Amino acid sequence: MSTPTVVTRRQRRRPASNDPLARALRWVRWPVVVIWLFAIVALNPLAGSLSNVTSNSASAYLPSSAGSTKVAELEQAALHRPGQPDVDPVVVVFARAGGLTVADRAAIASAHATVTRLASTVTGLSAPAKAVPSPDGKAVYFASDVTTPSNTETASDIAAAQRIRRAAAAAVNRAHDGLQAAVTGSAAIVADSGVTSTVQADLRLTALTVIVVILLLVYRRPLLWLFPLLGAVGAIVVAEAGAHGLASAGLTVSSLSASILIVLVLGAASDYALLLVHRYREELGQHAAAEDAMAVAVRRTFPTLIASSGTVTCAMLCLLAAQSASLHGLGPVGAVAIVSALLAQTTFLPTLLLVFGRAAFWPRAPRPGIGGRDESRIWSSIAARVSRRPVPVALAAVAVLGVACVSLAALHTDNSPASSVKGHPGSVTGQQLLAAHYTAGVSDPVDLLTPRREAAAAVAVARATPGVASVTSAAPAGSYTRHSVTLSVAPYGSRGGTTIADLRNRLAAGAPGSLVGGGPAIAYDTTQAARHDALLLIPLVLLVILVIIALLLQAIVAAVVLVATTALSFAASFGLANLVFHDGLGYPSIQSSIPIYIFIFLVALGVDYNIFLSARIREESRHGGLLQGTLRGLAVTGGVITAAGIVLAGTFAALTRLPSAPVSEVGITVALGVLLDTLLVRTVLVPAVFLSIGQRVWWPTRPAQVLAEAHVSGRPAKGGA
Repeated sequence: MSTPTVVTRRQRRRPASNDPLARALRWVRWPVVVIWLFAIVALNPLAGSLSNVTSNSASAYLPSSAGSTKVAELEQAALHRPGQPDVDPVVVVFARAGGLTVADRAAIASAHATVTRLASTVTGLSAPAKAVPSPDGKAVYFASDVTTPSNTETASDIAAAQRIRRAAAAAVNRAHDGLQAAVTGSAAIVADSGVTSTVQADLRLTALTVIVVILLLVYRRPLLWLFPLLGAVGAIVVAEAGAHGLASAGLTVSSLSASILIVLVLGAASDYALLLVHRYREELGQHAAAEDAMAVAVRRTFPTLIASSGTVTCAMLCLLAAQSASLHGLGPVGAVAIVSALLAQTTFLPTLLLVFGRAAFWPRAPRPGIGGRDESRIWSSIAARVSRRPVPVALAAVAVLGVACVSLAALHTDNSPASSVKGHPGSVTGQQLLAAHYTAGVSDPVDLLTPRREAAAAVAVARATPGVASVTSAAPAGSYTRHSVTLSVAPYGSRGGTTIADLRNRLAAGAPGSLVGGGPAIAYDTTQAARHDALLLIPLVLLVILVIIALLLQAIVAAVVLVATTALSFAASFGLANLVFHDGLGYPSIQSSIPIYIFIFLVALGVDYNIFLSARIREESRHGGLLQGTLRGLAVTGGVITAAGIVLAGTFAALTRLPSAPVSEVGITVALGVLLDTLLVRTVLVPAVFLSIGQRVWWPTRPAQVLAEAHVSGRPAKGGA
């Protein structure tokens, strides 16, 4: 008589597994969690000090070869103390429509004296220059400088601008009603639009709040949302510490890049978590041991996550070819962000879930034998409707997206400092007052640096150049003589750019070695760099993404379809966003470098959802043909991909809380684009185009090769998202 086997409670709770990955997960779960927690604590100080190594100086946004960059570097070396390379002018302007009165002039003199006294107490603030009356007698302005270390530029400019604005307001109070006063100049513009460490902390909190709310709505579990959030927080710390290291090594990391890093990590980490948890929950209904379920979930989702993150990472690294230093620096920063998100959600998140087991899904934990539906009724219905008439549906979707692109014809770019400010604060009002009462370029002169032997010739050439109003001498910059050139045309308009280009050409012939810089020249060089980067990076990024998708799907036609639809989605999203900017928010223009930022994020992130969907369609097509594969692929992935898109859109929408107009523009456009891609392009257009093309969509793979696998497998494989 055989002896009965005694099964302990521990054995019943943890069935033996033959899966080596499941056994490994069981042993490493606690060590991995501890390592991650230790890393978060250890790297947090480094991550928190990222703002100390960011750079927002002019040279941070320009090619190193640009003339304005060379001027800025020479002026920094010659005019500023070591460690304090940035000088931002602050301009105080007073105006009265009917002409300044005696009381007005007394009040202005009092304000000038107050700012003079402030110069002895406010760090970096210089004594103001002599007041300059306008030719029409209706305005007076005086200017001062704020000299600061580049990594504390925003905080210093805010402090100086606030003190000077109080002095100007006090002067207005002493005068009769009708006297206008405003503080402008680049220091005031930075104060009105700069992104400080406090603002970035607020951005992080807002984005985390958005994610928590969305995850609660998606999971409908009191505990489950916490685990993806912990993974995202760990990814942020690692990514910011990595960006700090890149900046310390000499890479340019701007405040725009630092802000985008936060939402990029949160969005990508949440997307990866949604896909993994969705598969894990599905497998818990098939396996008694949580480790077995997680092992299968990791195997099924990891290839798709690698392809998705690899696509975005490679797209980011393409930015290394950019001329703009800020865009060039964003590439490695973005790559670090995506890799950190992938690392956290494929190591930290799975082990956290295993530590808590099925309790993470309380109060309705999935168990074997409990029936469940992995297909969404809503998305099943949409898939069925699309499949009935795929060609008309595809044409209708393309027409809708095409209409959305129309507003791009009215897109206007402007690189003036005021274009970075949201609304109409004092810095914008001041610019308008100066433009109304003074020569067009008086508030933003062009800097002319020339070798001493060419100084006289350079001045003669500059005065003879059309569009130049005056040339005055300024303090020398090292071995270069320095002159301030005031333009008679709008310095940041197309005529200003034409004048700067003409001046440079004339100087190259008449005064070799001369350099043209200053705010208007910086704007012109930024525009030229943006054009170069767009012409180079757009085809390069599309080609890289095309190759990666083709390798993943082993299908060239499908890859072309996905890239083409993603590019169309970008154009349509940008068109819709342009309407929001112009008609909804009152932004007359955007900076020339913003479209390439938007393109990178929309195309690289938007193609993710097409990868998730198409990988599942191909997997299902192996067992039931393209029609059934499309129906089931869309039905199964619809819910989780839509949730991922909403999370990503929500995190980028959090950028609108920042005071910088360019950052808000990126956030609005990416949020609109992700929603459009999630709800229309991936849902309707891609399935309709696939069905319209038929099995040829998998070329060069033959249809027989795809369908033959249905006879080999006894049960449809569950790959993809």
